[in-house]
This record gives sequence, C-alpha cells and structure tokens, in this order.
Amino acid sequence: MNKKILAVAIPAVLLASNVSAYEVFSSDEGSVEVYGQLRAKLTKDEGKDIKLDDGSSRAGVNATYTVNEYFDVLGAIEYSLADEFKNRYSYIGASGDWGKVTLGKQYLTADDLWGVDNSYFYGGSHIVEGTISGGKHDSSVRYVFENDAFYVDASYAFAEDDANPEVFELFGRVNVAGFDVTAGVSHATQGHDKFTVFKKDSDGKVTETVDYNVTAGELEDFYHTVWVERTFGDLSVGVQYASSKIESDISDLELDRTGYGVALSYGLSEKSSVYGGYEISEYDAKFTDASIDESNDATLAYLGAVHKFNSFFRVYGEAAYADGKTAGFTNNKNDWTVAAGATADSEMKYAIGARVYW
Repeated sequence: MNKKILAVAIPAVLLASNVSAYEVFSSDEGSVEVYGQLRAKLTKDEGKDIKLDDGSSRAGVNATYTVNEYFDVLGAIEYSLADEFKNRYSYIGASGDWGKVTLGKQYLTADDLWGVDNSYFYGGSHIVEGTISGGKHDSSVRYVFENDAFYVDASYAFAEDDANPEVFELFGRVNVAGFDVTAGVSHATQGHDKFTVFKKDSDGKVTETVDYNVTAGELEDFYHTVWVERTFGDLSVGVQYASSKIESDISDLELDRTGYGVALSYGLSEKSSVYGGYEISEYDAKFTDASIDESNDATLAYLGAVHKFNSFFRVYGEAAYADGKTAGFTNNKNDWTVAAGATADSEMKYAIGARVYW
C-alpha cells in the first residue's frame, strides 16, 4: 500500500493538524482514520469585552484503498463542531505516481496554499483572494502533482447555471538556490440577476426609496500572487506579493487590491516557537451608481508564540496591531473574517487559544 497517500488525503491547510488521527481500520487493502480537534480561544479587542468561543472545532474521516500498485482511491469528509454541525468539505479521488485528483466540496488551490502567514488569529490581510471564489467550492476538481523538481496544483470549479462561481486556478512551486518560490493565478466569475438597492436613512435602516438599479450581469476576479520562503536553521522567513482586480461587465464597478506581506518564525526548542508578521494592503474602488470613488490602505502587524506539549495538545497566544481601512478579507485557515470597509485606528487585538487533537 502507498502510505504516502495518507499524508495528502486532507488538504494541505490541515496536514499539521492531523498527526494524531486514530486508525480505526487497517489492512493490506487500505486504511480508515478518524481525527478531530477541539479548539478554544479568548479574544480581546479595544473597547470590547473579552470573548470566549470554540475556535472552529472540527472532526473528520479520511480513507485510502489500494486498487493496484500504481493506483489508489481515497475519500475525506470533515464537519464543523461549532454552533452549527455542518459539512466543511467532502470529496473522493484517486492517486498514483501521476499525481492526485479529487472531486467534490473542497478548498481550491489558491486558498489551500494560501501564502506567507504564520498567524493563528489575525493575519492574512495581504492575501486578497477568494472574494468571488469563496476559497472553497461545492463542485470542484483539483489536481496535484509533485516530484523532486517541482510542484503543480490546479483547480476547476463548476458554475452550475450561476448557482456557484466558475473558477480556474493554477499554481506552481520550484526551489531555486535553497529558496522555495511559489506563484499562481486565479480567475473567478459569478453571474447575477438584476436587483435594486434602496437608500438608507440617517440611522442606517433601509428605506423604500430606490437608490439605483443593477441589471443582470457578471463579476470577474483575476488574482495573481508570488511568494518566496527560506529556512535558515531555526529561523524561517517568507515574503509575498498579491494582487486582485474585480470588474463588472454591466457597470463601471472596479476594485483593485494589492497586498504585501512578510512573516517569520523562530524555533526556541523542539516544542516552542515564536512568530510574527507585517502586512500592508491597499485598494482602489470605483462604482458611480453607489457614489464610490476611493483609495485606502491598511497595516497589520502580529506577534505570537506557540508551545506544543505533544502531538495532541498545544497552546498559543497572539497580539496584533491594526491601522487603516481595508476592502475586507477572509482567512479560512484561521476562520477569521474582516468585513469590507472595516476601519481601525491604531488598535490592538489580543488572543490566546488551545487545541486538543485526536
């Protein structure tokens, strides 16, 4: 049996979290593992009370079976254990020396590979992807191939009569003189019906007065990014550039976003490390019908530490500084979302958390 398949059955964003999976079935024909993690976190923002929540706990099953010495089949499913018990992803696939193909509800390439971000809570503001694609898709196909020379990862997501965005993504990675260089593009489109936007009163409540009408059309998001990473002993360093351009085919709506990020981590011991990051995001937005024509930028810096007692339990803490106005972003890795138009005025954020794995 090809044991390597067990390591790639779960999207890369979860690999480090699945080291404690419990093998419930194993034979020469294949294996089935059950895994999960319970998370808890305390967060504190300026001017707000301390908040305690479950930190996006989840549980899942992955299975791999050997068809022959060149071909394996696999399947994976994961559910959230938060307030709503809902499916995070579920897919089937096949793998061999030719690579791995998965089909179903899964993370798309750009969101899964993500980029330069060491945070457990607040980072990722410079990675301006997923506004239209969502980062995860109900109906997608993904192909991954890796050898000693290079890594290739591609996704295609079906529109299904505009019920979902149509997405194509292609990423690659090579090692150049000890530096891991990753680059990729994502193209996402989403059709929409005509709709009406109503004015709001001074209290922000929607009135019955029409502000403007939007005819049926399509939104398009072209995203591209490149990042470089290198390890120097116990120190790991990464830098990233990312850019997104969103346009409409029936209006002058246009949103250009650019992000720059640097992230570092340093191992203090086999079980403890410190990490940090500095991110800059910029945007230019224009939409005549909504009287929008603005440019803004935001800065985010974070510093944290993590201690892994063993493969089953870890604790971590993080502090972040935020300043400026952002066009919004979602970090699916940390289940962290910042709304479009959110503004911070030299604000500090604090968080501590713990995870128990099985």
